[in-house]
Amino acid sequence: MLGRTRPREEYDAGWFAADAALPRVLVVDDDDLHRMIICRTAAKAGYVPAEASGYEEAAALLQAEAFDCITLDLSLGEHVGVEMLRHLSAIGCAAPIIIISGCDGETCRDTVHLANLLKLNVRQPVPKPVDLVVLRYSLEQLTRQRESAGQR
Repeated sequence: MLGRTRPREEYDAGWFAADAALPRVLVVDDDDLHRMIICRTAAKAGYVPAEASGYEEAAALLQAEAFDCITLDLSLGEHVGVEMLRHLSAIGCAAPIIIISGCDGETCRDTVHLANLLKLNVRQPVPKPVDLVVLRYSLEQLTRQRESAGQR
């Protein structure tokens, strides 16, 4: 299913609201369980999550919709996350990007450096296994920054 946004019943009460005023996050991860956990964490942080299991799905969603934040796994099956970063740069993506990866520290640092060269708004990477408290804090911090800047 292209561009899945999880139905309300898949989230516990209070986690998800299809409210246009809430920020939207695109969760890009090829692992179903990780994607579900990240979506739930994003919903707890006040985001409406949409999910993509790979490069093609994410590219199609980014063409069709605007997102306030993107979480990106660097290992996407046939495609690597660096290809997604190049695509995000090519389309002029300004949304903050949180890299969530099991890669070693040097690979993550190199990827963040590349993203900065591509003029992308990349935040501090979150290592896998995902520390959900850190991820939720990062997402909530983005919301506070957006609110203080007068954005939705």
